[in-house]
Amino acid sequence: MLKAGQSQNSFLQNANTFLGKVETGALCLIVAMMLGLAILKIVMRYVFSASLLWSDTMLQHLTLWLCFFGAALATCERRHISIDVLSRILPGSVTRWTNLVIDCIALIVVGILAYYGFLFIEDEKSSEAILIGSVPLWWAKTIIPYGFVLIGIHVVLQIGIHFTKGVYTPDTVEGESE
Repeated sequence: MLKAGQSQNSFLQNANTFLGKVETGALCLIVAMMLGLAILKIVMRYVFSASLLWSDTMLQHLTLWLCFFGAALATCERRHISIDVLSRILPGSVTRWTNLVIDCIALIVVGILAYYGFLFIEDEKSSEAILIGSVPLWWAKTIIPYGFVLIGIHVVLQIGIHFTKGVYTPDTVEGESE
């Protein structure tokens, strides 16, 4: 029989893993779109002596999407940028709580960044810039606040895993050397 904490932990880990798989799929799609667009741009320029005016802007914004989905996936796998000096100096029981405090601080920072990202998008909506056809440019920038929200969801899931598991979850991923 699974205890309540174990089933909650399993649910939280499964949710984190599922979200990570969706992000991996999105990353693959974005990379494929960027490669396809770059190839199309080359063919248009050298074969047809024409250019796609919107391609540079599109590639810039796809790079932005790539970065945010990559950051969310890194957070999912606990491979985000971290300072592990404390985990090397302090005993494991203290390290577990310092990681929790760091996750809470990260959640606050991500929340602030998401809030200002939404304000930025509201300001961008007044712009009449167009990406392609009738698609407003601000749509491409929506990844900024929602990317931070996605990172925040992973941090919340990891905090939940921390509380339901009852033991320290290492920052290293399976198969990675310590």
